[in-house]
Amino acid sequence: MRESEARSIIEKVLKLSGAEDTSAVITGSYKASTRFADNAITQNITTNNYSLKVSCAYGQKVGHATTNELIDGALQGVVKRAQDIALVVPPDPEHMPLLTSDEAEKYHQLEPYFEDTKKFSPSDKARIISAQAEKCQEKGIRLSGAFSNGSSFTAFGNSKGLMGCYKSTSFEMHVTCLTPTSSGWAEQIGEDISKAGFSLVVDRAFNIAEKSKNPHDFEPRKCTIIMHPAAVAELFTFLFWEGFDAKATDEERTFLRGKFGTKIGGENITIRSDPADLRCPTISFQQDGLVAPTLKWIDNGVVQNLCYSRFWAKKKGKKPTGFPTNIIVDGGDTSVEEMIKTTDLGVLVTRFWYIRFVDPMVPSVTGMTRDGTFLIEDGKVTKAMKNMRFNENIVDVLNRVEVLSVPERTGEYIPVLAPALKVRDFNFTSATDF
Repeated sequence: MRESEARSIIEKVLKLSGAEDTSAVITGSYKASTRFADNAITQNITTNNYSLKVSCAYGQKVGHATTNELIDGALQGVVKRAQDIALVVPPDPEHMPLLTSDEAEKYHQLEPYFEDTKKFSPSDKARIISAQAEKCQEKGIRLSGAFSNGSSFTAFGNSKGLMGCYKSTSFEMHVTCLTPTSSGWAEQIGEDISKAGFSLVVDRAFNIAEKSKNPHDFEPRKCTIIMHPAAVAELFTFLFWEGFDAKATDEERTFLRGKFGTKIGGENITIRSDPADLRCPTISFQQDGLVAPTLKWIDNGVVQNLCYSRFWAKKKGKKPTGFPTNIIVDGGDTSVEEMIKTTDLGVLVTRFWYIRFVDPMVPSVTGMTRDGTFLIEDGKVTKAMKNMRFNENIVDVLNRVEVLSVPERTGEYIPVLAPALKVRDFNFTSATDF
């Protein structure tokens, strides 16, 4: 959808509404995904959809309605539904007046959109996947995974005159290589498909699978761990699932209660958000028009900011931040190979899976290693290990990070830029049979 089309639709919605305040958000996405398993393409899926959400308010009474039809008759219907709902619902005590153009901060103009990424066809992907599948087949490796590409679009406007648009493209490659006794995994995520390296991703997964054949038992214990960026992202994302919500924290419902402005991690830990970072770009505004935050959540181990909604910010006399649209963990310059050389006894982990909270007020989590776990002895990787379960306090982990690598793009739920980490005394609690 072109920006001019989106603006035209939003302007029609605003003219149709008779509410005191009206806002409209259009979100759209196109995604083409090619899935493969056992060295054969199994599925091609393409989705293309737009959705319009209209919010109408009479004072504190707010109604919301959505539609995926953008023709004039549907626009009239969705506006009427939102108005009708607003007239019958109870007042929302946290509803805030619409933002004006003067109140909203300037959005960054970065739009990571590449037409070649959007146009990359199933046939293009099939040629690439087939070549790699044939290579794996010849070596007795089973190749599985997904290769997707697409675009997304968001536009919003309100009856106070504020309007914004953002579009982007993306591609993702997730690959698993399987042998009878092992698995290896690798990924690449980006916006410009001309920079994609599918063969390199497969090679990484292939090498991990080869090296992790016939894994050995390992007695669970506390020991040094070296986590690749995907594992770091999976673990640290749990910090932000409600943990940095300012309202919940002020009401003593998060692990950060009473810890704002205090040191909770090592001085080498800085976690921030920056939607305009070219290594991990993301949308520049939130759906109410609030600018997406560019700030440090943790700076050299100290909690510097919490996620303030406009309602809670006004109540507490703070600046509203909204919630992060990306997460960036600042890194260092130590490579994984250098980390291994300085480790007497430790575990090298490709990634985690099935992480769950044990107690979010700590916050303690449990999870398992996956797709390549290795024993390090006397500065060398000596053998493959069976997967293990861990139980850890994430804040404690922040205090036990010894060195960090250059950050890499990753993130399953939100765009993340994260380094590999070397962490001492990581708590492995039980072993598996695989």
